[in-house]
Amino acid sequence: MQQILLVDFENVPKVDLGAVPAGVVVPFFFGAAQKSVPTDFLKAALKLGERFLPIDIAGAGRNALDFHIAFYLGEYLATHPNAHCVILSRDKGFDPLVRHLQLRGFAVRRAATLDEAFPPAASTAAAAPARTRTQAASNARRGATASVENALSWLAGMDKGKRPKKRAALAAHLHSHFAGRLSAAEVARLIERLISDQRLSETAGKLQYLF
Repeated sequence: MQQILLVDFENVPKVDLGAVPAGVVVPFFFGAAQKSVPTDFLKAALKLGERFLPIDIAGAGRNALDFHIAFYLGEYLATHPNAHCVILSRDKGFDPLVRHLQLRGFAVRRAATLDEAFPPAASTAAAAPARTRTQAASNARRGATASVENALSWLAGMDKGKRPKKRAALAAHLHSHFAGRLSAAEVARLIERLISDQRLSETAGKLQYLF
C-alpha cells in the first residue's frame, strides 16, 4: 500500500525528514514567502531522493497553499485510490475534506505532527515484570474490544455502497480511521475478530458486512 505524506510547510515549518518511514512519498508544499531552507533540511531532503517532491506555490493569497494540497491530493487518489494519504498540517480547515473523502472510501487523514502521522512502535513489553505483562495483556484485550466497537460504529455510519470491498482496502481505511494508533498487525487482528464475531464474512476475496 503506497503511503503519501503531503506537507503544509507554511503551517508546519519544522519537519524532521530523517524520521519519515522508508517508502513514503513526500509532496512538500512551499509557500510563496518561503525563499530558503536550512542546510540540514536540504541534506535530509536529498537523502529521500525521488520520494521528495518539492512543490512551489507561486502566488500568494488566503488558503492558496491549501487549495494546491487539495488538488494534488485529488490527483494522487485518482491514480492510487488505495493509497494511505496523510496531510501534515495543524490547519483544521482540512478536516471537512478529510471526512468527506473518508466517507467516499478513501484512506485519508490529517496529522499535526510527524509522530502523529507515523507513531513510533513501542517495544518495551518484553522487558516488563510478569504482573505488568499480565496487566498489559488485560488492557490489550479491553483495547481490542473497544477497537472492535469503534470500528463497527464507524462502518455502520458509512454509506453501505462506500464500504471497502476488499480486505486490503478495509485495512487501509481502519489504519486511517484510528489515525495510525493501530499497527498493521493489530488492524489485521481486528479484521479477523470482526470475521470471527460474524460481523463480516469473506467469500472469494470479497467482504460482506453482516450489520
